[in-house]
Amino acid sequence: MSVRACQNKSEGHRHFSMNYLYVGANGFAQVGDPEYFRKNKIEMSYLLNLVKSKFPVPEELKSLDCYFSVKSFPHDFGTYHEIVLFYDDTLIDKWEYSEDEALTDLQDKLWEWFHAVEAFDLESEEITAHIKKLYLVSLDKEKGERLKVIRA
Repeated sequence: MSVRACQNKSEGHRHFSMNYLYVGANGFAQVGDPEYFRKNKIEMSYLLNLVKSKFPVPEELKSLDCYFSVKSFPHDFGTYHEIVLFYDDTLIDKWEYSEDEALTDLQDKLWEWFHAVEAFDLESEEITAHIKKLYLVSLDKEKGERLKVIRA
């Protein structure tokens, strides 16, 4: 899926096409859970900061205007959210068909970097435990949030 956009520059307008690559989510927040939006906000915030810190955009790829973000996706049971990498795909297209070795090297660098991002396990037990801890800390214990009444 592409998003067409126009970016203002001091010398005029620059048209570009933004596309995205799927990075993932942890799965702690599940669509349909009454606490989905609270859990999801915590999960996405934590994962986005984690991915940005572990995999900063390499300096030589900054011309792609790439950045990590949270994207929503429709589903039969409701909207869910994932971490994605947005990038300017018009430059990628130019790199792909270029005979300039420097540009093909940039394309190789992009895919090498992104494969490392993609291979990072966002669903590890350690990450899930950390997100759960952040969620539990966010609850207002004075209001008795998330307490369930169980009949004996």
